[in-house]
Amino acid sequence: MRPVGRPREYDREALAKEFTQYIAENDIPILAEFAYLHDLDKQILYEWPEFIDLVKRCVQKKEASLERQALKQGCNVTMAIFSLKQLGWSDKQETTLKGDQAHPIVVSEKAANW
Repeated sequence: MRPVGRPREYDREALAKEFTQYIAENDIPILAEFAYLHDLDKQILYEWPEFIDLVKRCVQKKEASLERQALKQGCNVTMAIFSLKQLGWSDKQETTLKGDQAHPIVVSEKAANW
């Protein structure tokens, strides 16, 4: 058991090499998995400056791999959609209308002439 209040020491250089290797060896690298395997809080990887590019590379590879596999139906598409939504993807369309009091927006519908 570690002493209370004392931060844990990490060999960041060795950990960065292991992270680089993990990204290269896994088709779908998962940041949380790497953190778990190395007894880390995944948030710390976002905070260490030397890991910023590695975290981005990990997320980009995961995103590209999930999209490719989902398009080829090579994975559970529902899980791929869920994972991609966690990376910022959305399956809803949003529309924002802006106007001001002096020139309000007028929306009118025309019936189609078939």
